[in-house]
Amino acid sequence: MLIGALIGTERQRRIAEDRVEGVAGLRTFTLIAILGAMSAHLSAQYGQNFAVAALASFAVLVSISYAASANAQGRVDFTAAVAAVLTFILGMLCGRENGVSLAVALAVIITWILATRATTHRYVEALSETDILDTLKMAIIALVIYPLLPDTPLDPYGVLNPRDIWMMVILVSLIGYIGYILIRILGTERGLSLTGILGGLVSSTAVTTAMAEEVKVNKEVMSSAVFATVVASCTMFPRMLLIVLVLNQSLFMKLLPSLLAMTAIGLVLAYISLRGDGAIKKDIQVKDPFRILPALEFGAFFAFVLLASKVASLYFGDTGIYAASLVAGLADVDAITLSMATLAKTTLAENIAVRSIMLASVTNTVVKLVIAFLLGNREFGRRMAMTFLPMLAVGIAVALLLT
Repeated sequence: MLIGALIGTERQRRIAEDRVEGVAGLRTFTLIAILGAMSAHLSAQYGQNFAVAALASFAVLVSISYAASANAQGRVDFTAAVAAVLTFILGMLCGRENGVSLAVALAVIITWILATRATTHRYVEALSETDILDTLKMAIIALVIYPLLPDTPLDPYGVLNPRDIWMMVILVSLIGYIGYILIRILGTERGLSLTGILGGLVSSTAVTTAMAEEVKVNKEVMSSAVFATVVASCTMFPRMLLIVLVLNQSLFMKLLPSLLAMTAIGLVLAYISLRGDGAIKKDIQVKDPFRILPALEFGAFFAFVLLASKVASLYFGDTGIYAASLVAGLADVDAITLSMATLAKTTLAENIAVRSIMLASVTNTVVKLVIAFLLGNREFGRRMAMTFLPMLAVGIAVALLLT
């Protein structure tokens, strides 16, 4: 009864909102759920064929009812018809042993889907053809190519596992893809924090570049530009932690204090910088983050860093690992983070992996500081230095104390 009433309440509200004559509302959906439960109960006595016949008969009844309603109103409410059949099936689940929990969970999900019609329609309509194609590309690399790859190392050092490398491509691409879709749907005008966080998911370097160009044209947005840039840069650290958490939980706990400290210091200083006047006048333009060729390039770069780190460890010891981290951090922190987290599970000491990841994050932050000075103005670079340098100092100090 409660399941039917839950779905029926949403349907009744929809009927009133659309100001149309509905076939089924609160009372009808409650009765539908009871009818499903009774059918399941009777099928225990008359056999499974009774349940099949009851469901088929009810589906026919619903089809006739909504067809008549469509003829009268000139519109087909197919969603309501499907909801009615689903409610009948949920009632049948309640009549089965251990089926109530599943029925309740499904009822909540179904009601949520029905209640968010306007929101989901608005979001879907905001998607472009490029977004749909990116979704298909994401599905191809994750669900088509990945299962076909071999799951054994192909190199003499035992580190180049095609499936593992491709999983890293999927992971990093997915993070950027989600950030890009959220920006496309929500836009960046809803708040500076949202701009920084979502921009940082795609590329904190892109946010830094965009804000540097903005302050060069309009100095009045200085405080807002610094805030967005720092928030985007701080988003990089939770992103790194997420990657490590997926691959190596033990390493995650050792990186958590230093990266969390850098995030906290950065956010506090970003809030202080926002106390000035000014606002961002335009959205950050983020290009399509998912294309097949860049994804393959990242996979090759990750494999190179993985192999180079292993070879450097064998022939040059810890110094070689740190050198590889320093070079990799100039362009991207994800690849070296993935490499270190992977190697730390087998052949690399965790303390070395922690220092290497921290070194890459420091290098990448310094690169963004250089961009702020070169592409922005002196004031923007100075204020970014006042934020980045304390942030880096705290992160390095915590890392040295713990490792």
